[in-house]
Amino acid sequence: MRKHMRALNCPPSSFEALKLAIASRQVIFPLRVENVAKRVLEKPELMAFESTSSIAEDCGVSAATVARFVTNIGFCDVAEARGIFRAELCRRFG
Repeated sequence: MRKHMRALNCPPSSFEALKLAIASRQVIFPLRVENVAKRVLEKPELMAFESTSSIAEDCGVSAATVARFVTNIGFCDVAEARGIFRAELCRRFG
């Protein structure tokens, strides 16, 4: 288990800002939360459209772990976080 964890103080303004925050280690996740981060960055449609329990099942974690991911990136809940993932899909597919 990792000794250090760092969360964002405010939510990222975009999917790219989230990726940059993770890459630059502005946010450091516990291992299971990191698994969620990797999966939803690979498949943003999960976070954009699926339920918390569906996201959790796809990532092999609990719904609480998905909620921890969302709070670690500065959002209050999954519904609030969906915006940057949906915007990313709109950007990709117009």
